[in-house]
Amino acid sequence: MLIIPLTGTLSKKNPPIVTIGIIALCCFVFFVIQSGDTRKYEQAQEFYFDSGLYKVELSAYFTYLSTTRQDKSAEVLAKRQNWSRQAIVAWYQRMMQDVEFQTKLLNGEIIRGDQPGFPEWRQLRSQYDEILSRVVTVRYGFRPPFPTYFTPLTYMFLHGSFSHLLGNMIFLWLVGCALELGYGRASYVGLYLVTGVLAVGLYYLIYTTNTAPLIGASGAIAGLMGAYTVLYGRRKIRVFYSLGFYFNYTRVPALVLLPLWIGNECFQLFFGESSHVAYVAHLGGLASGALLGLVVKKCMGGAMEREGVLEDSREEQVSLLDEALEKLGKLDMDGARVLLERVLEKDPGSLKALTHLFHIDKLHPESERFHATASRLFLRLINDKAEHGSVYAIFQEYVGVAPRLKLDQQLLFRISSILAAQGHPEDGERIMAVLLRSNPRSAGIPTGILNLARAYLHLGKSDRGRKCLQVICRKYPESSECHIARKLLQGQTQS
Repeated sequence: MLIIPLTGTLSKKNPPIVTIGIIALCCFVFFVIQSGDTRKYEQAQEFYFDSGLYKVELSAYFTYLSTTRQDKSAEVLAKRQNWSRQAIVAWYQRMMQDVEFQTKLLNGEIIRGDQPGFPEWRQLRSQYDEILSRVVTVRYGFRPPFPTYFTPLTYMFLHGSFSHLLGNMIFLWLVGCALELGYGRASYVGLYLVTGVLAVGLYYLIYTTNTAPLIGASGAIAGLMGAYTVLYGRRKIRVFYSLGFYFNYTRVPALVLLPLWIGNECFQLFFGESSHVAYVAHLGGLASGALLGLVVKKCMGGAMEREGVLEDSREEQVSLLDEALEKLGKLDMDGARVLLERVLEKDPGSLKALTHLFHIDKLHPESERFHATASRLFLRLINDKAEHGSVYAIFQEYVGVAPRLKLDQQLLFRISSILAAQGHPEDGERIMAVLLRSNPRSAGIPTGILNLARAYLHLGKSDRGRKCLQVICRKYPESSECHIARKLLQGQTQS
């Protein structure tokens, strides 16, 4: 599930300079300061194994486990001279995650100064630590067992990959602009930094022994998201949402997003696939952001909120539409299309813009763009009950020029049901016939045919209605729709 709030028109006179600055800083850190990190880490690992340091520390680890924890497998390995590569990798990873051992090792409690080979180990270990410290993510990322006073701040400006950076910066732009312009730069900076620290605080409490460095701005961005929901409260905002197979735009009170976001993070944490995503830090950011947002709202009383941050510029949209219509009058289809797309960028639900765009793309019915525009228009009409009456006319235009139906299956189901309900079951039956040929086992087909049967019976076309009911009984005898169809057929016979 993906839910993204959408910011309204941004002012050129008052740009979101803090958000732009944070994005620029994160990009500079990733592309300049972190450049070469992968190679530096590889160099550290190469030194660790090539120098033989791994043999010294693994031997000490096996001895430590066999004496302090009575680990029989470690005792056997401690007596061996040669270990398999598979065993080395597995035990190395376990050793690095053993915080108690690592702490004692670095404090000189495992390989002591009075033991033979201590100077050699200390020299090799110092060289290894020095090479590893050149890795920016290791030095400035947050490692719960080894926290420093600066890593709770520096971690939020580091990223592990370009996709990691890109995803975070997109969310930062979408949420950050509304907060910065709506509630002031000082409050915005404070929210970003404090919630980033509190997010890592919860992560520290849950993953105290995790030695892998935590990096990324997502904890702080989650904090902004939590603050966003509280600061804008009951105000209805426009959001984009995706359920994987379906996506759309809607308006909801901002506060509704908080439980949805928290629920999604909890679901991913407990039931999602294993990943390196720090969902706990996200939860810490969301919760702390909501609490701090409440404090900011109480202190400021909403007085600093600027109107227009979440709304589109209606005047600008009307102007663009007028320009588009003017170009249509001059038969400049390409120019009109560009302007209409600009309107839809600001208001994806603009029925006028979608309708005009549909008529432009209808000139090239063989193009994929035509079918994509038709899908957008149908979704807009279907999601507004007041516009259901227009579905039939648009569908007639669509099938009148389209070589074949190339709409999403779920969308076709919904169109078929609306056409039947609007008194046009013949067109709905045409759609169901296409779906029956292409995917007869689809779960929605029995329901779609049943809707057609009821529409025919309602219109007094009993023969067509009975045929639809018989199709359900013949092709889908195990379905619940078949049970309903039999009852309807019995009623028709009795009458």
